[in-house]
Amino acid sequence: MINRSLIFNTKILVKIIILFVILYYLGTKLDVYNYIFTLREYSGKIIILMVLILGTLIFLDISMELIRKFFEKKGDLRDYPMFSSVVKYIIWTITGLIAISTLYKGIGSLVMSLGLIGAALTFSLQRPIMNFAGWIYLIIMRPFKINDRICIKDIGIGDVYKIDIMHIYLREVDNEPTGRNLTIPNAYVLTNALINYTRGSLYIWDYITVGITYESDWRKSKKLIFEACNDIVGDTMQELAEVWKNKPRLFARAEIIDKPIIRMKLLDSAIEIKVRYLVDAFKCADIKTKIIGNILAKFEKEDNVEIAYPHLEVIHRPKKENNNKINDK
Repeated sequence: MINRSLIFNTKILVKIIILFVILYYLGTKLDVYNYIFTLREYSGKIIILMVLILGTLIFLDISMELIRKFFEKKGDLRDYPMFSSVVKYIIWTITGLIAISTLYKGIGSLVMSLGLIGAALTFSLQRPIMNFAGWIYLIIMRPFKINDRICIKDIGIGDVYKIDIMHIYLREVDNEPTGRNLTIPNAYVLTNALINYTRGSLYIWDYITVGITYESDWRKSKKLIFEACNDIVGDTMQELAEVWKNKPRLFARAEIIDKPIIRMKLLDSAIEIKVRYLVDAFKCADIKTKIIGNILAKFEKEDNVEIAYPHLEVIHRPKKENNNKINDK
């Protein structure tokens, strides 16, 4: 049998020969060689540009390594991607200006040309310019960082995994990761409300509401719901309280609470008991499921505690015999 690799290599060799023949034919017909020879006049500038680009690439490589080591020592690599992208854009802009000044002799006409081009681009590229402005805002104000969980109004909730000059990239979260990615123009941060669930601390306040019937023992219900929640998050809340007592916090006047909070409300057909607790923003769904399971398990053991739900109750009250006799007369 003929070796397949030999056939494959032969085909590649034939294609290469045909390609060279085509290039030679086009070169002679289009007089490309004369254009190549005329480039000798600009050989000095071409060499300068090549050296400039090569030097910029080497400088960037060294700079990125130093910046990365700086943030590693700082202990927060989340700032590295955005800071490095800013440095890259600045360096390449400077390189581009140097290259233009090298190639372009008439500075006055260059400035005029750039002004006209800039005006036309500003008019036609309003949206990209707004995205760029949003990127500058993100760099200066830092409303969120990589790996923060944020919510942008009318867009959705997600974990930030990338920020570039035009877009913010989120891993979508709907209580739990959905597997979808959200690509959001940077301009949205200038016009839409933004919620950061993890800035300052990974822990946020979450809650669970339980409605019990008016016939239930509400005191026992309140106690059971508190215990069910405290069993799951009590130790964590106490540890956080100890840390925050001696540590500056984002909201200085916020009260330090070391146990779940119970709130109650009277509804038309139920007594609503709400338990509020601190939880890791990335574990909300898991912790809530555990607490609800614990509440149901405790309620099952009690006879005088019943969860309220929409239902119809018919009460039959027969008339007294005396009333019937009166009515007969």
